[in-house]
Amino acid sequence: MSQYRVRTPEPPSRLSKALAQVMNETRQRQLEAEQQGLSSLEHLIRVAQGHSGQSHHLRRLLLALYNGYRWPFEMQRLRGLDASLQADALAVIQMATYSGHEIHTFIEGGDALLTRFWEIEEANDE
Repeated sequence: MSQYRVRTPEPPSRLSKALAQVMNETRQRQLEAEQQGLSSLEHLIRVAQGHSGQSHHLRRLLLALYNGYRWPFEMQRLRGLDASLQADALAVIQMATYSGHEIHTFIEGGDALLTRFWEIEEANDE
């Protein structure tokens, strides 16, 4: 006979239930942020590839999300965006905050695109 016996597990504690609820809410927030942020990210990328002042501000935002240490984002840059782009920028920031994924992983060829933005902005700094 084995020294191990089968038993019925104890019901989950209140702490376990609370933790499970927090985890479910967090996952739901991640999914909502990604759902809202993906179309916004697509829009920001399109505009960031242009040559306007708004394009410049959006490249800086995307670079800050990519490498904030090297490309800190000055919040006043949001003032240089029209209302639609501001809303998209905030949705992308929220997605980057809650998703648990790096921003470039949401973009096909994301490393190459952000490297190109990096080069453009470095040239602008000179």
